[in-house]
Amino acid sequence: MPEATEAVARRLRRQAAYCLVDGSPLYASLLEAAADDVEADGPVRHVLAGFEQEPWSSALSLRLMGAVHRLVLEDSLPELARHYPSTGGDGDAGAAWLVFRQALVDQRERIRALLPRGCQTNEVGRSAALLGGFLEVAHRTGLPLRILEIGSSAGLNLRWDRYRYESDEGAWGDPYSRVRFQHSYEVPPPLNRAAEVVERKGCDLHPIDATSDEGALTLRSFVWADQLGRLAQLDGAIEIARSMPVEVEQIDAGAFLERELAEPRHGVSTVVYHSIFMQYVGEPGRQRIDAAIEAADVFHLRMEPGEDSIEVRLNDERLGTAGAHGTRVRWNVDSTRT
Repeated sequence: MPEATEAVARRLRRQAAYCLVDGSPLYASLLEAAADDVEADGPVRHVLAGFEQEPWSSALSLRLMGAVHRLVLEDSLPELARHYPSTGGDGDAGAAWLVFRQALVDQRERIRALLPRGCQTNEVGRSAALLGGFLEVAHRTGLPLRILEIGSSAGLNLRWDRYRYESDEGAWGDPYSRVRFQHSYEVPPPLNRAAEVVERKGCDLHPIDATSDEGALTLRSFVWADQLGRLAQLDGAIEIARSMPVEVEQIDAGAFLERELAEPRHGVSTVVYHSIFMQYVGEPGRQRIDAAIEAADVFHLRMEPGEDSIEVRLNDERLGTAGAHGTRVRWNVDSTRT
């Protein structure tokens, strides 16, 4: 078996393991079966032909799943829809695989046309992990917040202060919000703190208009089909976006920060932030982003993979850890200041 083919199979299995840990048994099973199919020179291998040399960070496995899910949501794959919970299906992974595999044959060209698209998962749940960082900045400085998000996608996490966050130790945010996080915290951050956002801007090389039918379909397609809670949160966030316009500018992150941070802003605390974004940025881009932040007197909040977990960091301080979708948040007690 060619080395490139083995590498694709390994990546599919690796993503399957992540899906299982993050609560998607359907995708875990489908990706394991897809890896077997690649090794057997089946339809999965032929659909992914030409993409073998892409790095792990390109999220090829999730782009494949997103492409198929999009066709399911469009009602182009009614037989598979019967097994996808996102369309009322039964979640039977074994039955789904047979139909999934056939879909790669019947819809091969459409799926291959969708594969080059980046993995645009504007995961609303990550706001639950980032919240403690915003509250920490507001608490330390006593100033309102100016927030700048890079890699914003559709900008749903630019509206984090319109959501509701609940834990056994307290709650924060709009009690009537359609977006509610009730099971995100294993160890919550201090939620008895105030924060006011007075300015918000975002950027992305390929921004999505979440308020459009096309944008909503794209966002929903990248949510794992058996995770109805995530879909409900996304739908709620899209509804909030329709009533609260925020522009996500189509511009490189480095250029955006160089412009926005060129002059100091007084009377506010500026927070530059991002979540599961840096893996899509090349080394020159990372250096440009870092240089712009280091040259300015701002806070840098990020939720990105660390050595053994997803870390939430404020400047050089690790505030906590979380799952990739903002679940299992564990705040470091000794990092907060009373």
